[in-house]
Amino acid sequence: MSVSITPNPNVAGPTGPTGPTGTTGATGSTGGTGTAGATGATGATGAAGAILAINAQTGTTYTLVAGDLNDLVTLNNAAGITLTVPPSVFSANDTINIAQIGVGQVTFAQGAGVTINSTGATSTAPKLRVQYSSATVICRASNTFLVVGDIS
Repeated sequence: MSVSITPNPNVAGPTGPTGPTGTTGATGSTGGTGTAGATGATGATGAAGAILAINAQTGTTYTLVAGDLNDLVTLNNAAGITLTVPPSVFSANDTINIAQIGVGQVTFAQGAGVTINSTGATSTAPKLRVQYSSATVICRASNTFLVVGDIS
């Protein structure tokens, strides 16, 4: 006798073990660039680096004015010249450049309430050394100045 077995399609056998992982596929294309971020705040304005103008003086006395800020004040006379640094005109970090063009020696003078410091022989009243000497007047604080350059 022969027996025939018909499989039952509604009955599943046990699941077999997982097979090995396949190879990794190719990398996809790069996506588009995103939108730009907001613009940052504008930085502070830097200090002036260039001389704005030349103020040529020919008298024997001159008192610095606010308009001399960052400028070159030239002093040209055959006789001695007194350059006065006035009070309450300049602020900390302001600079004024000075040049003696003539043979008359330039002497710095303190205005009322002003203090000048320098390495000059008379530290509070320095002088430009010779014709074509130059110096810079630097305001360090309200009414306090430093004079640096070719001074005596």
